[in-house]
Formats: sequence, structure tokens, C-alpha cells
Amino acid sequence: MTEQEPCEVCSAPTEHKCSSCQSVHYCSREHQKQHWKLHKQQCVPARVKEDGKYGRYLEAIRSLKAGEIVMKEAPLISGPSQVTPPVCLGCYKLLEEGKTVSCQKCGWPFCSEACTRNEVHTPECYYTQQRGEKVSVSTYGVPHPNYQCITVLRCLYQRDNNPKLWSKLQALESHDEDRKGTDKWDNDRKMVAEFIWKFFKLEGTFNEDEIMKCCGIIQINGHEVPLLEPEYVAVFDKISMVEHNCRANCNKSFTSDGQIILSAGVNISAGSHLSVCYTDPLWGTEARRHHLSDSKFFECCCERCSDVTELGTMFSAVKCKKKDCKGYLLPDTFILPILHKTKSPDPSTRGLDKKFWKCGSCKDEVTDAIIQQLLQDIGRELSVMPKGEPDACERFIGHCSTYLHPSHYYMTDVSLALAQMIGQQDAMGLAGVTDDRLLLKTQLCRKITDLLEILGPGVP
Repeated sequence: MTEQEPCEVCSAPTEHKCSSCQSVHYCSREHQKQHWKLHKQQCVPARVKEDGKYGRYLEAIRSLKAGEIVMKEAPLISGPSQVTPPVCLGCYKLLEEGKTVSCQKCGWPFCSEACTRNEVHTPECYYTQQRGEKVSVSTYGVPHPNYQCITVLRCLYQRDNNPKLWSKLQALESHDEDRKGTDKWDNDRKMVAEFIWKFFKLEGTFNEDEIMKCCGIIQINGHEVPLLEPEYVAVFDKISMVEHNCRANCNKSFTSDGQIILSAGVNISAGSHLSVCYTDPLWGTEARRHHLSDSKFFECCCERCSDVTELGTMFSAVKCKKKDCKGYLLPDTFILPILHKTKSPDPSTRGLDKKFWKCGSCKDEVTDAIIQQLLQDIGRELSVMPKGEPDACERFIGHCSTYLHPSHYYMTDVSLALAQMIGQQDAMGLAGVTDDRLLLKTQLCRKITDLLEILGPGVP
């Protein structure tokens, strides 16, 4: 017999649960409707769990269908990216010289009078007024140093003005010990901490540990919100606990007002961990793992990273150059320690422990140094390739097909660009595309779709 729990409204024993979150009970539909206004804010089909391996994570309470919204959440904190040209501190729109309105209280520039009254601006406005001198911004269109501290300052403001929000922020991971000694740590101390102390005269108000922890919270938990150009940053509460997986089962999107939406990308069974991909699923394994180690301070050992064939796609495979062999080279494993102090996302710049890449057909071996040099050369070729030219893409694909697997990440990257270009050069769009070009576009799209179904099934 199912255990009975008290109804949320009248406390009468009942077996009936909310069908969505299954965490509250009601004795009748009438009481469920009566309680909905209070319950809807917490009604999500996922719960926070914790263990020694994963820390805090989200678990599906019930089975979820692909496309189902798991939760929608407003940001705890939002603000401009650390490196940004002057943007409106109310709506984050890029500012143009001669088209700004200054806040009468503090002098910070905005896109409109209405945005000067946006409450998100309160922290920097308050500390600027305390400083005793208004801000003056005179250069636009290029990164401005005054903006590097804004989002951190907005976090710090909560300590004395919103303890509940401050507590939520402090509960998020910052990886302070891992970050110490890195270039990013040193830069944050100089450009954020020292700026806050000197420019805002807050040296006696916030100490280094508080400021640097807020820097880490934003780095580790911040989401780039792609609603504007440039993107701005937001930190969320529960969705910050969604773990990473290179083959994630969920995806994220944003509403027009900056709320984040977590949706099931595939069918998810009850009790499963909810995950999103913190990197680009169309990066190769070495680049993904290096990015996660360098920016999020953990080494991914997911199913995809643990399989050198990347679930049979050969997404990182290089052609064997031994005469008459049609096989492909891969290392024994990608799961090797990564140097956390490495700053470049380019795996070819770090000392790798793998010594050989082996052919799956003829068993020939090639040193890792040779493979990394080849990939570096192809990467340079890609970086100087003319943009927006389909012919250049086809030349690249034709040339690199002698070195790389057809599904290699470099080949896929250029194939995606080519598929997007076909039909964009003609004023008539696809109607002006020849049948053979239309067939090529179709083939490329199908190939990339098939790859994503394997590598990123949760990607919308």
C-alpha cells in the first residue's frame, strides 16, 4: 500500500501527488487548484541531490519526454561580460557615441532614460554615489576597463542588502583553490579586485577573498545570454546545479526577458541525472576536455570522452598515411591528466602524455607530436580561409579529405558553414540554387543531423 502524506491544504492523509513534481500531496483536485498559486513557483519535475562524486546535481523525479520543459528560472544576478565595450547597464544593448543618456545620480551611460531606473543598476549606482564622483565614459565600440567589475560588484552588493540572495550565491562553486596561480586569477585580482578598491574606494568594505570568490562564482556558473550582441552574463540558482555531459540529455534556451529554460532533449527516465553540455558538442574531445579543465576545473570522463571513436563517429580520427591502407589513426585514450595551469584552449600547445596514434586497420603507429603538428597546420589553414566563400569551403574539404576522416570535427565545421552558405549568395535564396547545389546542401545537412543525433542528442 502506498504511504499516505498530508494534503498541503487541509493536512488530510492522501496518496495523491502533484503529477508534475510528485513532491506535494493533495486530497482533492479542488485543493490542488487552490494551492497552485503558491506551488507553481516550486513545481518542477526535478530535485536537488548530492553525493561525494558529483556534489549537488539535479535528478529527474519522473519520466520526461523529449521537448518537455523541466524548469524556467530568472537569474540571481545578471551583468555585462567582463570584457565588453560600453553597454547599457539596464538592458545590455551596445551603446553608440552620441546616443546615450547618463544616469543623473551616478553618470553611467544608458540607452534610454527608462533603463537608468532599472533596478539591476542599483549596486554600481549606489557605490558610485558613495565614491563622490560621477563616472564619465568617453570611448565606445571597444572594450572599456570600467565594465570589468560590474557583474562582480552586483554580487558583492547583495552581502549587505539581500542576505538571502547572497547566501544562494555563496552556495555556488567558485573553485578558488584551483584558480589561484592562474593567469585568470592574477588578471581578476588586478582588473577587478584592485579596481573595486581604488575606483570605488571600497578597500575597507570588501576583502580579497570575497571579491575573488564572486569572480569564481561568475566564471564557473555564469551563462552567456545570447539575446544581444555582445552577449551578457547571468548566474542562476537551481540550473547552476545541472551537471555537464558531452552527450547531454537536456538543452537550455532563453526567454526574451533573460529567463533560462531547461528542456529535455531526449526521453529521460525517472532518477536520471539531468545534464547539459558546457562546451560545444561539435568540438573534438581534446578541445572539449581542455576547455572544461581550463575554465570549469574538472576533467570530463563521460561516455563520449572515454570512447576514442566518439560513439563510432570517428570525430577526431586522422587518415593513416601508410601506402594502400584505408584505415584511421586514433590514440589509445583521450582520458589523461590535463595541466590545469594551461591557458590556451589549443590542445596542440600543451604537453600531452599520449605517445602514439594507432591505425585501426594496419596497426601502424604515428607519434602524437606528428598528429598535433598536422592538426595545428590544418587549424591555421582554416583560420585564414576566406569567410563567406563556398568555393573556399569546398577546396578545404577536398584538400583535407586526404588527411582527415570525413566526419572529423574540422571537416564537419566547414561542412556546416558550406551548408549554411548555399542559397544565401543569390537574391532568390534557395529558389535560385541549381539542383546539384541543392542536393549538396541536403546531403551536408543530413550528415550533420545524423552526427548530432549521436554526439548531441539533446541539442535542439
